[in-house]
Amino acid sequence: MSVYYRKFRAFLRKNETARGLFLVGIVILGAVAVWGGIRLALNTPYPILVVSSSSMCQSDHPELHSTQCTLPIGALIVIRGEDPATIPNGTIIVFMNDPANPGFLVVHRVIGIVPAASSAFKQVSFKTQGDANIAPDSWTQYGYIPASWVIGVYQFTIPIPYLGSAILSVRDFMYNSTTGQVNPQGILVILALVVALFAFEVMEPGKKHSSDRVPEDSKESAQTGDSKNSAPKQ
Repeated sequence: MSVYYRKFRAFLRKNETARGLFLVGIVILGAVAVWGGIRLALNTPYPILVVSSSSMCQSDHPELHSTQCTLPIGALIVIRGEDPATIPNGTIIVFMNDPANPGFLVVHRVIGIVPAASSAFKQVSFKTQGDANIAPDSWTQYGYIPASWVIGVYQFTIPIPYLGSAILSVRDFMYNSTTGQVNPQGILVILALVVALFAFEVMEPGKKHSSDRVPEDSKESAQTGDSKNSAPKQ
């Protein structure tokens, strides 16, 4: 085992691209592990989300004549999964508006609770509305959503300025939310990075070898100097 380990270390020392890819892999694995831990701790598959609409920001709607903004676009919010039966009226929740499209999530406030006995879904259900919307949501024909659509309850906003907006910008550049496909420019950027990485690896060894070579005239001058400095044999 130690022999393979030494060979692997020697390979990484000689190959900068492999070393870089190895470090990137370690970082990615670490990030996945941390993300999995957060999901487990907060009991939801989406523990951290970025707000991408103004439905919870009253000040973005001049007709409301309000300076309040509950959740602005770009806000990085933390979500915790909770028992729907314990969610009180007035709580901000995150939910699916259509189970057929689970990637599209909505963050709105609960404005009414429908008991399971009165719900068409035969489970606790919620009437919701955005703080900046003038009318309640109508995601279903009944005017409320079942508890099974709820992803979690809003906890707090992570106070890191512009991080959420930067995430949205990268997402919009790389991904088309309408078609659900990667944008062509996103693919080109990824390919360009891969090509640049391997091009650097091809060019770099040449630089190293050229720097390691000692010019012939330097060798000759060194040999001449050694012969002059050496003492004659008696």
